[in-house]
Amino acid sequence: MPALSVTVLLWLSGCQSNEPETVSNVTPAPQQHSNSTPLPSAQIAPAEASLTDPAINTDTPSSGTATVCQHELAALSKINPAKYAAQKAIFDNLLKSASLYSTVREDVNAQTKDTMDTLYKYKTQKICNDIEQAIHESLVSRGESVK
Repeated sequence: MPALSVTVLLWLSGCQSNEPETVSNVTPAPQQHSNSTPLPSAQIAPAEASLTDPAINTDTPSSGTATVCQHELAALSKINPAKYAAQKAIFDNLLKSASLYSTVREDVNAQTKDTMDTLYKYKTQKICNDIEQAIHESLVSRGESVK
């Protein structure tokens, strides 16, 4: 169930990150006559595609706010266990709520979908920002205590 919840959060949050988006098209090199099979050309699609097509698998290790958030939460557990426990409870509650919403999302009207999608996007970004801030504060505190 957590993987489904993370996928829902990734989809709802639009797989956003703080890094600028780069879009590129890769074209294959000119084919040479040999016995090897040429590789197909690759295209990198913009992140907005995941907002309009929920069938796109966005649950990759390097994509999405929720995935980055989970990695930062794991880092926080090593840096400040007390803050980790508080943030993990909030994060787990968000995953639980998003999972429930995902079970009824297709049964609600478009306006409700828009409202709830926006709510979960905001909540995901907020908890992830709170986790990131807790990491920064904890690391700064540790750094300042070094004599």
